[in-house]
Amino acid sequence: MSLGIADEQAYGQAAARCLEPLQPLVAERAQRFAEEFFDAVAGTSEGAQVLNSLLPEEFAQLKAGQAEHLRLLFSPQLSQARHQALAQRSGRAHALVGIDVTDLIERFAAYQSELQEEILPLASPDSRDELLRIVGQRIFVDLQAQALSYRRIDTQLALAMSQIDQVIQATGNLSDLVRGVMRVIGDLDGDTAAFFARCDASGELQIEASQGVTGHRYHEAMMSGLVPKISVDPSRSSGQGPGGEAWRSGRIVASDAWALEARNRPWQGFGASLGFRASAAVPLLDDTGQTIALLSLYSAWPRFYSTLRMKNFLNHVQKVLSHAVERLNAAPVVALPLRQTYRGWIAAHRVVFVYQPILDLRSGSLVKVEALARLRDADGRLVSPERFLPACGAEELYTLLQLGLRQACGDARALAAEGLQLGIALNFPAEGIGDPRYEQAVLQALDSCAPQAPSLELELLESREGQGSDERRQAFLHRLRSAGVRFAEDDLGSGHSSLLRLEQYAFDEVKMDQGLVRGATRRPQRALEFMFNLSRLVHAFGMRLTVEGLEHRALMESAAILGADHGQGYGIARPMPVQDIPAWHRGFRYDIDPRRPRTALGALASYLLWDIQSGSSSVLAAGGALDPRRTVEDFLALRALERSRLASLLAEHFDAGTAASPRLRARVIECFTEVWREEAQALPDAAA
Repeated sequence: MSLGIADEQAYGQAAARCLEPLQPLVAERAQRFAEEFFDAVAGTSEGAQVLNSLLPEEFAQLKAGQAEHLRLLFSPQLSQARHQALAQRSGRAHALVGIDVTDLIERFAAYQSELQEEILPLASPDSRDELLRIVGQRIFVDLQAQALSYRRIDTQLALAMSQIDQVIQATGNLSDLVRGVMRVIGDLDGDTAAFFARCDASGELQIEASQGVTGHRYHEAMMSGLVPKISVDPSRSSGQGPGGEAWRSGRIVASDAWALEARNRPWQGFGASLGFRASAAVPLLDDTGQTIALLSLYSAWPRFYSTLRMKNFLNHVQKVLSHAVERLNAAPVVALPLRQTYRGWIAAHRVVFVYQPILDLRSGSLVKVEALARLRDADGRLVSPERFLPACGAEELYTLLQLGLRQACGDARALAAEGLQLGIALNFPAEGIGDPRYEQAVLQALDSCAPQAPSLELELLESREGQGSDERRQAFLHRLRSAGVRFAEDDLGSGHSSLLRLEQYAFDEVKMDQGLVRGATRRPQRALEFMFNLSRLVHAFGMRLTVEGLEHRALMESAAILGADHGQGYGIARPMPVQDIPAWHRGFRYDIDPRRPRTALGALASYLLWDIQSGSSSVLAAGGALDPRRTVEDFLALRALERSRLASLLAEHFDAGTAASPRLRARVIECFTEVWREEAQALPDAAA
């Protein structure tokens, strides 16, 4: 803010000569004026709330500051630059504690009244007009400078809301989402610390991210037991604070006088030493209104989160962040110390890769291996991806890809030396589609291991794609395909965008999420029908289908019968170091025959295939000339079940064909399921 010519006349030597004689009177009146001023403030509802949120020592400081401000307005030594700086600092404080601009105007009216009623009558008559002009001009400058601070804070909050919206739009994983939003909140004037927390499987609230040095110290105090962890359990004293109340009620809970309120007593000693004077607990809700996460904010300014501007800000954050967190909430809870540990290990390249074989389910031949990242902990043990991937953001995923590409090149050469020319599959974050960094990393890796570059397949993790137009992403895929790279849709069925992406990206291969086959023991019909229909859909797009999670022979048979092309899972091989693959390959025998299932689940798959084929001549069996009815009858003979209830029901259905009732079909499936469940009890726990 710049001052005009008229403003400058309120400062300088001429103004000082006029103000000098009043200094004893101003000094005498200053303290009494401050007392009267705050008596008037306490008489208003808003003013009383502000004063009641202050500690006694803070109130004393405030009164002293008010007296000093009166002396400042009449000071002969005051320069325009110093006045501007002090007024803006004062305006910032008033805005942060929630003093309304109208209250500010009334305050300056009190200054004007003090000047006219108490001070000017005691000045010499010939200087009164000049004094009135000087001090009146200074009051105007003061008010203008303070109002500027109000506008700056309002502008900052508006910008922060826009930035949070941008973070939500640009990120496809929970880790980056939380870190991005926390950075924006941490930059707010007045915000001291922030936490993001979710409940783990045991119902304990775990802090997954903190913001600011003060926030980190507070979290460390919780982890060390110096202060209790925030709880959502109402039976605990640590569950009676704003955080627990917000979690249970689904409403934003603000603490205006954090250091004075009884509900904060478990944390007050240490929190007060960090300067906590206000807090806000913001519950993030799913579509049903249930709390799924908690954002906890702390400020050194009392009433900071109860100002109208902050209420509007917090309401916006709750709304937009709730939707974003719900979309990504499937990520497991990883407490902040463990998150930091995992990120540190990735940054230090403490990553090793193991490989899991992928077979052709018709021939049993080894077609490729998938490179799977593991982290090596301090004791040399390997940490699996389901534990560390939820802690990864875009940078960590990019680092893992770089390391995986580098490792794949060397390991492909080692396998080729053993006579195994295998493709290598690597996970690829969808955020990297269209990102020049990712394109360069892949192309450089292929160039570095030419002319023996491996047949590389990138499995796109199902998450939100990166920024940029669809044309840009398509061009990205085209350039990498031109370099010989194949693409697979990973974990189809684990998210909402899968089928749309099949059409959008024309993948070479699709991988069926293993979670869809794990239910085969409990609900075999549903799992098998999903596998069959997905196989038909994928083949209609001209792609291949790989079924993950084939942990035993029954699932391998079923996948082969129902048309899957490739299979992967513990029933074939567990992930292993690259040097173990040749020996495994020499010793592995694939004895799955879709025409002769040896498991009840495989026979059930054949029955379902027959049932579908009997009603549609356009449906072809996976094995070409496979006769599902003959296959089922051979299974009954293999198991000596020709005289069983299952055989009787099957014969009735085979004879009735399409005229069979839905009830008969349901009874056949029920009987098949009973046989399969008895069989499944003999499977190892991990497989069952």
